[in-house]
Amino acid sequence: MNLTIDISEQNAAVLEAQPRAAQMPTERYLAQIVERALASKQSRDRDRLERHLDYMASQVTAETTPDEMEAAISDALASVRPQRSWRP
Repeated sequence: MNLTIDISEQNAAVLEAQPRAAQMPTERYLAQIVERALASKQSRDRDRLERHLDYMASQVTAETTPDEMEAAISDALASVRPQRSWRP
């Protein structure tokens, strides 16, 4: 993936200096930052889903049908999916 970002001159200077200090190509350094941010977000999302499912399971009565459980799982997934706002 190729991407162009606009950042302040100060941040650009930092992003030029840090990869040099780490003796890495700038592109690889930035790719690692993005990869770590995405992994962290996925981990938080998994934790939120787990907590939500635990909460929902605690609310289930013995009379709950399989269809009701499936609907509850769908609700749980919908609650943790990221809200997307598409901008041009």
